[in-house]
Amino acid sequence: MSEMADNYKITTCGLSCDICGSNTTMLQDNAKYILSVLKDPMFGGIISMMNPKSSFTQENIKTFKYMLTELKNFPPCPGCDRRVECSINQCAKEKKVATCAQCESFDLNEGICVATPVPQKSTFTPPAPTFFGYLSKRYQNINVKNLQAIAKGKSEDVELWIEKMKKEGKTNRDLIDFSVNLFENMKK
Repeated sequence: MSEMADNYKITTCGLSCDICGSNTTMLQDNAKYILSVLKDPMFGGIISMMNPKSSFTQENIKTFKYMLTELKNFPPCPGCDRRVECSINQCAKEKKVATCAQCESFDLNEGICVATPVPQKSTFTPPAPTFFGYLSKRYQNINVKNLQAIAKGKSEDVELWIEKMKKEGKTNRDLIDFSVNLFENMKK
């Protein structure tokens, strides 16, 4: 099986870090850029001339700058695969695999985890197979498709998909099926 390049990082469960809408590293970069634009003291006046209905008052700009400064100073995103509270990561660590694609409990054809659900050390997520199923439903099985491609040695297919998503300006959030509520599912 080929390894993914660093800039095409796939999480343990098969999601892409490159197009993650929660990636704080992207938030930091964007906040830095917007703060550089807001340094221009004429910004509010220019925006007001271009759009008289704009709510960019000096007070709003001050609040916005404060929020951006907070975002700029967020710690860099470690990646979901480093989150110790995730039962999928706990399971992968115990099985000494980097992704579910490398696990003997990942049914390649069905795209499901067939391991017996064992309570993990996490109160945040249900047992790994259950949580993997919830994530797969929520992300419309794109994580499963990524893992299947990786397991078949077709990492380049995943890379092409990531490039297509980036070119279209899409993130993982564009794939979310909002009718699948992870927390509601965990209560059942």
